[in-house]
Amino acid sequence: MPMHGLRRLTVLAAVAALSLPLGLTSAGAATAQQPADAHRAAAAAAPFPGAYISPWGDAQVALGDEALAWMDREGITLETIAPFSMDADRKGFSMPIGSTAGDGLDARGRIFYPGGLRFHHAASGKTITLKPTYIRVMPTPAYSTGVEVDGVPISDEVVIAESTYAEVMLGARPSLTGFRIKQAPFYMTAEASRLFASELGGEAPRVGALFGTLTPNFDYIPTAPRS
Repeated sequence: MPMHGLRRLTVLAAVAALSLPLGLTSAGAATAQQPADAHRAAAAAAPFPGAYISPWGDAQVALGDEALAWMDREGITLETIAPFSMDADRKGFSMPIGSTAGDGLDARGRIFYPGGLRFHHAASGKTITLKPTYIRVMPTPAYSTGVEVDGVPISDEVVIAESTYAEVMLGARPSLTGFRIKQAPFYMTAEASRLFASELGGEAPRVGALFGTLTPNFDYIPTAPRS
């Protein structure tokens, strides 16, 4: 197949992977079943349980200016949990993706990322930990995560930021080793705003503010780690 045709198929596969309605069971329905039944239901619900969109790659998050300004005003410092890695200028972070990083598409239509974030609030002395990390592909693209406050779990999953398929796929491009989605925007949710306000006090992040932009690089040929 000509290279341009292969690249086109790769991008189309990416679109399908990110927009495919998986027909999944709800979390509430799953918890009501016995463990064995829940496992079978999850396997049947997901068309490709455990599948990876890409075997190798990385994703870069550039934090939004408004999000950075809010953290600065509130005296909040951000740290990453390995294998996430903070950028040198502390205005973003990177995370590995793919089968070699241990993440994959689960039965609820989420891509699991090992690692996470910690928000330290100087005034209250509290730390909000966002882990585990998920990028949801349905019903809309979203960043969701478990939440701990000072090491105590308070929620299995909170949607921190969300986007739209149109905005995510606007930056989809083939690359020499696979495909890339450039600077997909994710906006702060009301759920996240309430979380930070209730736990930390002070000014809540604005609902709809740009949390950050996500640039995942999905590789099918092993490449050297990007700086």
